[in-house]
Amino acid sequence: MLFKESLTSAISSIRSNAIRSFLTSLAIIIGTAAVIAVIGIGSSANKALEASIDDLGGRTLYVQPGQNRRGAVTKGFIPLDIKDAYALEKSKLHDWKISPTIRKNRQIKYKNANINERVGAYLPIHFEVRGYDLEFGRLFNEEENLGRKRVAVIGSAVPRALGSNASMILNKEILVAGTSYKVVGILKEEGSTGWQNPDEEIYIPLLTGAQRLFGTPHVDSINVGITNDTNVDEVMMSIEQILRAKHDIGPGEDNDFRISDYSQYSDLRKQATGIFTILIAGIAAISLVVGGIGVMNIMLVSVTERTREIGLRKALGATHKAIMLQFIVEAVLLCVIGGLIGVFLGTSILYLFASLNDWPFSMPVSAMFGSITFSAMVGLFFGIWPARKAAKLDPATSLRYE
Repeated sequence: MLFKESLTSAISSIRSNAIRSFLTSLAIIIGTAAVIAVIGIGSSANKALEASIDDLGGRTLYVQPGQNRRGAVTKGFIPLDIKDAYALEKSKLHDWKISPTIRKNRQIKYKNANINERVGAYLPIHFEVRGYDLEFGRLFNEEENLGRKRVAVIGSAVPRALGSNASMILNKEILVAGTSYKVVGILKEEGSTGWQNPDEEIYIPLLTGAQRLFGTPHVDSINVGITNDTNVDEVMMSIEQILRAKHDIGPGEDNDFRISDYSQYSDLRKQATGIFTILIAGIAAISLVVGGIGVMNIMLVSVTERTREIGLRKALGATHKAIMLQFIVEAVLLCVIGGLIGVFLGTSILYLFASLNDWPFSMPVSAMFGSITFSAMVGLFFGIWPARKAAKLDPATSLRYE
């Protein structure tokens, strides 16, 4: 009953001073909104990153040529070739997918359009390893690879670059370095990965590229596709053992190849995003404390303004506990209302940001409840001093207060 009366009195006081109450809660509103928005944006960014990694269908390791060293002298790079990829493919140590790559720029012509674009020679399994999806037509197959057929699959941006569209260029002939290739498929848009853009590439069978277009057995890299639950260290050790044996590298000699795991940079990015989110959220939370100080100051002013009211209530029998509870409830209510408004504002900012960046909307439920609880605790903590001051007022002195 006492709490209900205190709550009614607090609501009445807040309503009678609505503008002052809003300004008092403003720091709480801003702090809560900032915490919700920052944590939510960090969570949405991580989910977007995880989704882009999952789209690849697993993890990809890259085997690349290493430097040729003689003592302290570096003498260029020792190339990898297709036989290295076949040696890995024949191994049954792991359930991996091997895709060697030869990529070079060549002139591409279609009707009156002429562009210089990246042409990549791959095995048919490359599209599965990289997680690329087909939009129109079909992918080339192993029979076409073994037959050195002049067929091509093109990225989604290539038709536009050639002044055409998907329906017009599909199953038509384009000139690659002056030689005719039939476009059998067009990929879905994948987007740039930072160091390459698959949408702007022309894909041809590996042996067609090696023997008919580029004239070399040397590959730029070997993609090794593994599942996300595979032990990466074990796979790297297996690759190293196979290639060292293939290259006749003796004990104590350096590898003439490099094995890279670019997925680790995604892991580091996620960790950095998490740390940054916590840091910014912590800074934003400071405004909640600042808001609590503002609430305390306003409550002290309120005590001064309501000195006669307090004296009258005490003269009519109000206890020390009742007076304290009245002002504590008012302080907590101010902070909780500010927290609720902040949650709504922060969630709106998060939704808008996620929509603009095409990220998944990740509702930070724990941060929402945590912010409201923290706001209530701030109100309780900073409301105690004004409440105690009000409760200690002498009734006779209070009634004479002007």
